[in-house]
Amino acid sequence: MRTAVGGVVIALMVLLTLVSDMSNDALPHWLSGVVGWIAVLLLVVDVKKSQRWQTGLITLAGIVLLVGASANGLQWAQAIGNNAGLVTMLASVGFLRLIALPRGDRKNHQLPVGFAAFVKTMAGVSLFGAVINVSAPILFADRLHDQKALGRLASQSITRVFTSTAAWSPFFGGMAAVLVNVPGMRLSFVILACLPFAVVSFIVVVVEARWRYAESVRNFRGYPVNFFNLWIPAALASIILCLSRLAPGWSVLTHISLSALLLTALVLLWRSGVLGSGKALGRFVVDGLPTMINELQLFLAAGVLAAGLAAVISGEFVSVLSEFSASTAALLLAVIILFAVAGVHPVVTVSGATPLIMTLNPAPDLLAVCYLLAWSLGTCASPLSGTHLVFQGRYNIPSWKGALWNWPYVAFMYFFAVALLYLVAMSL
Repeated sequence: MRTAVGGVVIALMVLLTLVSDMSNDALPHWLSGVVGWIAVLLLVVDVKKSQRWQTGLITLAGIVLLVGASANGLQWAQAIGNNAGLVTMLASVGFLRLIALPRGDRKNHQLPVGFAAFVKTMAGVSLFGAVINVSAPILFADRLHDQKALGRLASQSITRVFTSTAAWSPFFGGMAAVLVNVPGMRLSFVILACLPFAVVSFIVVVVEARWRYAESVRNFRGYPVNFFNLWIPAALASIILCLSRLAPGWSVLTHISLSALLLTALVLLWRSGVLGSGKALGRFVVDGLPTMINELQLFLAAGVLAAGLAAVISGEFVSVLSEFSASTAALLLAVIILFAVAGVHPVVTVSGATPLIMTLNPAPDLLAVCYLLAWSLGTCASPLSGTHLVFQGRYNIPSWKGALWNWPYVAFMYFFAVALLYLVAMSL
């Protein structure tokens, strides 16, 4: 009974989050966060003791930082519901399991094996991740995890390839943040300027896998990249594109959440009719949604910590520079990445740095490229990024370990990013 109620409360959180965003925050954003925390209290006994300790410490640290920064009511409201949108998206994507292949068929189906399978899997993550965001690595990783527990090679490769798409995809939060903070940037120029970063990132991931994990690559069971197995992400991408055209004011996470729910409902109606689809959805609410308690508590706790860190560092940047050149951009890129490693999301650093950077009268395109590269590398290196938290809650890979695995890659790609910044500056 308690578990079923917890599932219903999570479903209510999803509804409140979507209504809040679609109504332009007419419904308080923090309300869905409160409901989410109620679900955590109901289901927390189902979580491992070590996980409860970790979540408690993260939440406590965030509260201490908020109190220490004398945070006002708005910041507390943000802390409560900071990641409600992301949790809503995860819950909504979870409904797609109802229209995927039956679990028995998934396990009996022979996945492609070897280097070619690895390359095709990563290409699929990159292609669909650029459109359907973090739901793409979840769909791909879930399929791989069904066959075998996700290991280091698959985990770090998927997160690296996926986060590299944030450098150019217009469907990521990074591009939305840049469009808001950098007026005058040319979207087409910035996308074309950042595409080489994603291409080189993909090549680095593939080459490293072939050279450093040769044995694992030979035995790698990849995602069966063909029309039949990609119809779900393809259909999801199509619906997201339509929604983004019809309702550009809604957040990317809302587009993804509604698309996943709509696709699931339509397919279930086609397969089982109104009664059958209603029963399937109801069963998933009371049986399926409670299983995401790990992701739920991790994201809500991380949201409190992120709000605390934001309250402490906001407005504390000191500008000692007289111009915004390629060298300045390289320095800013390094600062944002280091803050991300410490747990401060790039959106926080970008928001805090922009007012001071704008006093240097920067070239909008150069600043936009710098921010997007920082978003890509920062989320890859941060233990509190959404991607790493998803992999911890879903595949039991500690977020700090996932981030640590990526630090050498981030350090290497930083130097390529700096070279790209100099090329962009020369072309302006």
